[in-house]
Order: sequence, then C-alpha cells, then structure tokens
Amino acid sequence: MRALAIVSVVITHAGSFTFSDRRILFVTSDTFQLFCVPAFLLLSGFFLTNKLENQNNPALVVKKRLSKIIPPYLFWSVALYILNNLGEIQKFDLLSLLRDILTGSVMPPYYFIVVIVQCYGWWWLLVKLRFLEPRKVLALGFTIQTIFTIFFYLTAFQYISIPLPLMERWIFSWILPFSTGLFFGGSYDQIQPVRERKKRLVLGAKILFYLASIWEFYLKSEVNSEAWFLRSFLKLFAQGYAILFVLSILAFSKSIALPSRASGLVKILAAYSFPIYLLDSTLVKYVLLLVFYKFIDPVNPLLKLGFLVTGTLLGCWAIIYLLEKVLTKNYRQYILGI
Repeated sequence: MRALAIVSVVITHAGSFTFSDRRILFVTSDTFQLFCVPAFLLLSGFFLTNKLENQNNPALVVKKRLSKIIPPYLFWSVALYILNNLGEIQKFDLLSLLRDILTGSVMPPYYFIVVIVQCYGWWWLLVKLRFLEPRKVLALGFTIQTIFTIFFYLTAFQYISIPLPLMERWIFSWILPFSTGLFFGGSYDQIQPVRERKKRLVLGAKILFYLASIWEFYLKSEVNSEAWFLRSFLKLFAQGYAILFVLSILAFSKSIALPSRASGLVKILAAYSFPIYLLDSTLVKYVLLLVFYKFIDPVNPLLKLGFLVTGTLLGCWAIIYLLEKVLTKNYRQYILGI
C-alpha cells in the first residue's frame, strides 16, 4: 500500500503537467489517485494500534516517529526554500521561512507533514484519555470528518470563507482515514476474515465510489470550477473511495502474488516513500523541462505521463541512493527519514 501510495503521489503531481488538453484522461487519472494521501494516514493509524505495546509508552512512540519525520522535513524545507529563491537570495526572509515551515508551505505537498504530526498528537491524547476502543474511535472520527466536510462544501460554494490551505492543514479534515486506520489496527484479527469473505462487495463499492467521484467532479465543475475544489481529497465521494481502495487491497492481499523482481521494487518504493514524497514535486519540474520540451514533446498524453513519472521516480531514487552512500547511518535518518 505504501508503494502504491507514493507512486500515486508522483502520478498526481505529474498529471497536472500532462493532461492539460485531455480533460477526460485527466479526470479519470487524477480521481484514481485520490487514495494516496488518505492511504498514508490510514497506514499510520493502523500500525499505531496494531502493536498493543505502543500504548505502554505513547510519548516514546510519538517521539520515535517524529524523529524520522521532522528532521528530514526541516532539512529539505530549508534546502528547497533556498533553491526556489536563488534568484532573490538577497531578499531572504527568515520569518517567512519559519512561517512556511510551521504551516507546511515551502512546497505544496508539505501540508501533509503538518497533518501527520497532528495525527500522532491525536493518538497520544486518545491513549492518555483511555479512549482507544476501536468503534468509539471510528465513530468519533466519522462525526468530526462529517462536520468538517460540511464546512468544506460551504467554503467551496462561498457561503462561508475559510482558506483551503487552512482546511488542508487541520487534522479534522483528514481524521476519518486516520481513525479508520486506528479502528482496523485495533480489531484487525476480527475484521480481516470478514473483509476477505466480502472482498467482491468491497471491490464493487470501491468502483462505485470511484465512478461517483468522477461524476462529482463534472457536477461541481458546473457550479465551482476552481481547481483546488475539483481536485481536493476532501470531496465527499473521494473520502469513501480512498478508504475503500485501501480496504480492497487488504481484502485481496492473499490473492496478490508478485514476481520476485517486482516484489523487490515494491520494497524499495515502500522504504523510500517518505523521501520521495519530500523530493518529487520539485524534481518533476526538472524532468518535465529536460525531457519533454527538449526530447519527446509532443507525444501521446499517457506516454508523456509514463515518461514523467518514471523519470521522476528514477531521479528521486538516484538522489536517495547517493545520499545513503555518502551519509553515515546516524545522519541518514535525519536527512532521509530512513
């Protein structure tokens, strides 16, 4: 799931540069990738509650997790801030850098870091309050998510005014997938056999929510054509699709057999998923510049997307591999989160 999610993140970023003149391809591809960020949140919640010993010392668990997230995030935020402002380095503003780091604004995808830090804090609070009964956690998450989804739509249709960047950075806008992960992690042994028996039903529900997400895109584009709303993970059917996508993979997990080479590639993608997430939105622009406009443009949009995604993933892998070779094990964690 982690490997699928990080590839989908890259496809999402690459798709913005690929399907500008092919709307149906863009919508179907972009909608398909809407499981990626919720999948990371669901997986994070799952492993927090699936290991019961985590509850014995929640502060230590949170500290260990944040030690793999915050130092690399700080390093790459500063490095990319400098890179993105090389032409105006004399106007370097420390306060704006600090603001961007605290709000996850150095690069657009970095809002996720702010969200995941809040999620770990939320889990710590639930443990301290002894409120980890799986069904109660899920019910609470569903209730909060519903309230904030209503606020999202009211904002989208301009009944109220809340900036989307602010909504994207609140845990409450993402709490359902995280709570779902907490729920399945705490009751996995009881629920997984049921999910496997109902796997075709889960797959069918996922397909229906995917189609409904495409329909919602076109329906809302007639009312509100702003890209942030149409592509948002926070849309109603997109939330259900994202969760059902992950559950369908789990339901069919025993049926999924990969060749050894493919399995090795999946393991590399899973291990490198966090540093790829930090790097890809920057690297994809350079791949676009160097490859498409100098060598292979114009081409079929799907082929163009394939080149861009492959080039970006290979570029990220090369940077991470070189840094792994140069850095000692102690520093590797703080630069790459590995």
